[in-house]
Parts: sequence; structure tokens; C-alpha cells
Amino acid sequence: MRMTLGDILGAQQRLKPHLPLSPLEPAPDLSGKTWLKLENANRTHSFKIRGALNAVLSLDEPARARGIIAASSGNHAAAVAYAAQLTGASAQILMPTTTPRKKVANVRRYGAEAILFGDNYDQAEAEALRRVAAGGTWVSPYNDPRVIAGAGTIGLEIIEQLPSVQRVVVPVSGGGLIAGIAMAVKEICADIEVIGVNAESAPAMYNLFHAEDRPQVWETLADALSGDIENGSITVPICERYVDDIVLVSESQIAAAMRFMLAGGWVVEGGGAVGVAAILRDDIPADGRETAVVVSGGNVDLVTLRKVLDD
Repeated sequence: MRMTLGDILGAQQRLKPHLPLSPLEPAPDLSGKTWLKLENANRTHSFKIRGALNAVLSLDEPARARGIIAASSGNHAAAVAYAAQLTGASAQILMPTTTPRKKVANVRRYGAEAILFGDNYDQAEAEALRRVAAGGTWVSPYNDPRVIAGAGTIGLEIIEQLPSVQRVVVPVSGGGLIAGIAMAVKEICADIEVIGVNAESAPAMYNLFHAEDRPQVWETLADALSGDIENGSITVPICERYVDDIVLVSESQIAAAMRFMLAGGWVVEGGGAVGVAAILRDDIPADGRETAVVVSGGNVDLVTLRKVLDD
């Protein structure tokens, strides 16, 4: 499955009638030259709407008629549910039993069937793929060129909103978000540095990048980043080609970043705050370069938010 910048440009045109540009807000308390790309202000409060909607709008009628099946710990779930509702398709979303209640409610709000299955994302995904084999149309959270192209529209927007950008910092899980953004910005300007941020609890892409074998930890503030990377995922070669580095942040760093964002007026989930976490603690130094930090989502459960504030 080969992707090009043309796929991302096509996604931008496909999404334009449905999604306005998300805000790019200066963050002087991080550094005088740091900006926040606020995908938590997007439809469904996450960047995931871009890829899910691009994928579903790209399907032909027979594929939609078979019904859409997805697996997600939250944000992709709501995005697929919204996209299915918009196009009149049915959708089943497999979600781990540990998924925050707010994210389950978001799926049901858009009329999709939320099916709680398994103790973690990998188990939910296995059940979803079993159902696809029995009849259904799979929309992957990351291993799909249409999903990656949708995510890549963020990169196009950053360049449009901040033409002087020199570095882009992106949360990483399966790699769909950073693969799309990195391809978009590097194909336009190869000198722009792209750095990914994994939670220490969800180090799959970091492990591939640095030839390490750090374990997955399922209890994490960054629940949206949890899960392994599917074998043969197209995100891996794209990231190897376009991404400059991957760094890790700890649970305490993520909590501090969530509090920092809340003090600035934004509710941000753990997985969405990892880029901010990396800059707060100088894992990515504020070295004077124009830097855009992608804040990928804001769907935090109230119980989790209280825990973060009490720490």
C-alpha cells in the first residue's frame, strides 16, 4: 500500500466541507517559539476524526452497506461512529472493558454499537478482526493509507498556519498520526524536524526506532496510546523514512503536562499531552526553533482528571 503527498492533499479536499482548521495557539509558557496544534478542539475532540472520516468517505456503497467495524480504546471509536452516522452506515466498535466511560458514551452518542471486549486494546482488536472475517468493513486506527492521509492534513495545516515552522512534535502509538504528518511536512520542506513522543507505558514505536524491547504497561494515563503495532503496518516504513527521532515520557511527566494544559484553559487527555510533557522536561529542548506541538485529544475521563489533579 503506497502513499504519496497527493493522497494527503486529496484527503484535505475531502475533509474540507466537514472539518474547519483546528487552532494553532502560541504557548509562551513553554517557550517563546512554541505553538500548540489543538486537535482536542476538533470534531469529536480528537485528531482521529480526520483519518476515520477520510476512510469512511472513501468507501464505496457496498463496503458501507456491509457495516463498519473498528477497535479502539476511545478516540478512533468516536471518530468512526461519527463518520458512520454522517454517511448512514452502521458501525460496531470493539473497546477494551477498561475504556473510560466517557469514551464509551461518545460512541453511543453517535449511534454506533459499543462492544466492550477484552482487558486491553490488543484483545479488542483481535475480536474485531474476527468479526470482520465473518462479514464487515474494517477501518483500522492507523494501518490504513486513508486514515494516515487524513491525519496528514494536520501537517498541511501547520505549514499553512505557521510557514516558519522548523520542528513538529507528535504523539505516537501505532504511528498513523506521525506517519501522515511527517510525510506531509517533509515532502513540502525536508528541513523540518519531526519528533515523535511515546509514553513509557506504550513504547512500541520507540522500541522499533531504537532497537529496544521495553514492555507495554496497560495501566497508564496515556490509555489512547496503548497497544502494539500490527505486523506489516505501513506506518513503520513511513516513520523510518520521515521521522527524525522518538523520545519517551513518564507517567509523572504526562500528569504534569495535563495540569499545565488545564491551567492554560485546555482539557487534554494523557495521550494528547505527551508532546507538551517532553518539552516541559527538556526531553525536547526549547532551543529557539519555531516548534509546533500536536495536542492530539481531549477526551479525558473525569475520574482520571481528578486523580491527576490530586497527585
